[in-house]
Amino acid sequence: MSASAAEAAGYRIRRATAADHGAVARELSAYLAFLGETLDPVGIDRDIAQWQSAYDGDQGVLLVVVAPGGEVVGTAAVRRLELGFGELKRMWIRPAHQGKGLGRPLMDACLAEARTLDFQRLRLDSERKLEAAVHLYRDYGFVEVPDYNGNHRAEIWMERAL
Repeated sequence: MSASAAEAAGYRIRRATAADHGAVARELSAYLAFLGETLDPVGIDRDIAQWQSAYDGDQGVLLVVVAPGGEVVGTAAVRRLELGFGELKRMWIRPAHQGKGLGRPLMDACLAEARTLDFQRLRLDSERKLEAAVHLYRDYGFVEVPDYNGNHRAEIWMERAL
């Protein structure tokens, strides 16, 4: 589904705002629960615990997927790692809304935000059990690279040029 097809189906993808705090917290908690993980607010999940400062529009951007009724049903983010490098984070669509073709427009929005932030390369880490996500990443030209961040939850690390 293209971004225009997602919009035609009544879904919108936009930057998160402070007014989205409760919905973002709910969706990021659901994301961690789906992975079987608990929040580590001072370690690996600092960006979740402090999403408004982590994704402030300068160092990173958090996007939300909004369903036809106005409810936030997904997230994705990009953030700066180092000069020229960004990272795709927290790409999540609530299971009841998966399979509706939202992954591609969400990825397109993330790539657009990464370019706006002047990243030349975008990295990500994932778990192999997230087969649909890994397939999407490969379709978008991400290739496997060595572990770049020491994330003990990850099993696969990928990167692509922008």
